[in-house]
Amino acid sequence: MTLATLTRPIPALPQDPLEGVHLRQVGPGWEVLLMSEPLAQLVTRALAGRPARVAPLGWVFAHAGQRGIFLPEQSDDPAWPPGTTYLKSGANVTLPSFNQRWTGHDGTSGWVSRDGSPLSRPLLLHPVLTALAAAQPRATTALESRT
Repeated sequence: MTLATLTRPIPALPQDPLEGVHLRQVGPGWEVLLMSEPLAQLVTRALAGRPARVAPLGWVFAHAGQRGIFLPEQSDDPAWPPGTTYLKSGANVTLPSFNQRWTGHDGTSGWVSRDGSPLSRPLLLHPVLTALAAAQPRATTALESRT
C-alpha cells in the first residue's frame, strides 16, 4: 500500500437495478478482499460502533458463504492473512445487485452494509483482520457457542 493508493478519489462501484448476482470485473480504482462468513462476523463486531465517516470498513457484500470488501487498488502489500482472498483489478467477482439486501442466511447474496465510503481503509483494517484471522479457530468456536 502506498499513500497514493489511499488518497485517490473514490471510484463509482457498479450499480445494477436488476435482482440477482452479476459477474463483474474488478477495478479500475478498486479491488476486493474476500473472507469467510465467520471471520467477517468477527471483523464486523470488532469494528462496530465507529461513525461511518471514520470507519475502517466500507461497503460489504455477501455471496456464497463469503463476504467481500472493497479496497483501493494495490492494497495487497503487506499481504492479507491466510483465509482471505485478494482479487486484483482485472479479476472477476460476483456481486449482488445494488438493491439486494443480505438476509443473513448462509449462502445468500446481498449487501451487508453500504454505509459511508465504498472503500475500506486498508491501513486501519489490516492489523485488526490479521489478529482476528490468527485467532480464528478459537474465536469462531466462541462465537458459535454464543449463537
